Amino acid sequence: MSSADSTRAKRSLIRQGVAAALLLAFYGLPWLRIDGAPALLLDLDTRQLQLFGLGLRMAEATPLLWLTLAAAAGLALLTVLRGRLWCAYACPQTVLTRLFRSLDRLTTLPGAARPLGPVVRHLLWASIALWTGISFVGYFTPIPTLVSGLLTLTLGPWEYFWIAFYALATWANVIYLHEQVCSYLCPYSRLQHLLSDADTPTVQYEAPRGEPRGSREHPQASVLQRERGLLDPVTASDYVFRAAHPAIAGVMPRFAPAHLGDCIDCGACVRACPIGLDIRNGRSSSCIECGACMDACDAAMARLHFPAGLVHRSCNADSDDARRKPRGKPWLFGALCLTATAMAIHGFLQLA
Repeated sequence: MSSADSTRAKRSLIRQGVAAALLLAFYGLPWLRIDGAPALLLDLDTRQLQLFGLGLRMAEATPLLWLTLAAAAGLALLTVLRGRLWCAYACPQTVLTRLFRSLDRLTTLPGAARPLGPVVRHLLWASIALWTGISFVGYFTPIPTLVSGLLTLTLGPWEYFWIAFYALATWANVIYLHEQVCSYLCPYSRLQHLLSDADTPTVQYEAPRGEPRGSREHPQASVLQRERGLLDPVTASDYVFRAAHPAIAGVMPRFAPAHLGDCIDCGACVRACPIGLDIRNGRSSSCIECGACMDACDAAMARLHFPAGLVHRSCNADSDDARRKPRGKPWLFGALCLTATAMAIHGFLQLA
């Protein structure tokens, strides 16, 4: 297996493992019981929270607020150190979108059965969306009671409303609104400029290696393995600008294969992007860094037996001097996470 294939397979395995764990937790926790009581249940009628065998009244929920603050600070710390891994691996919207796209592949039927594929796909997804709504409401109403009430049509109007609401939201968000929600409505996305710094890794295209881009009939070795080597950053940026703005810069000249970079201009990264961004043209605030362009590019590199990483995660620091500057945000978020965690533990010990 080539390095590109190995890197792509490792990322895929991590994504699948994280997605499976999150889906199992979300759909399974409402059914988990401890000493006959739900393991996790927010009972709005009695204003009491069942938390893994611990019954908490709302007035005793302060440790949970500290725990929530610790989780938020931990996410901020992860973001500033490693970038938007939450969006790429763990966001519920991303996990459900990947689940739907897996259904899309499984229901792409061959031959005469092909027209049935979309029908089967939407029926399956509607079922998953409905079960998602039921599972979510199951965190507020005991789910055995909820399912029994659904089967006998004896639920109250609010239960029906919220099940239908979350089922419809799941169905519509994933199919139609996923990228718009991520780009414009998600508060985490809107706070990126406050959470990150110059050393925060982002998904980037390695222009000195990839430029000048262009298709070729008989690919040579990677520029990392031949005399041409990497371009200087200024020349590489000029090629990127010319490719992104042909109306301004004019038609890109044709290059001999020996002078071309590793990018074969196949467009796989653009097609893989859920909102059609071209990562080669530079960073965009609309990019959610899901990593789809990385996987598509690595697949193209593997076919050519080129090294992986033409599109990769790296920091924005321009020099070694920038990297040596003290980083205040990781220390701030780390201290906040530890303090909130300590306060949450102290609160739970007092309640025990």
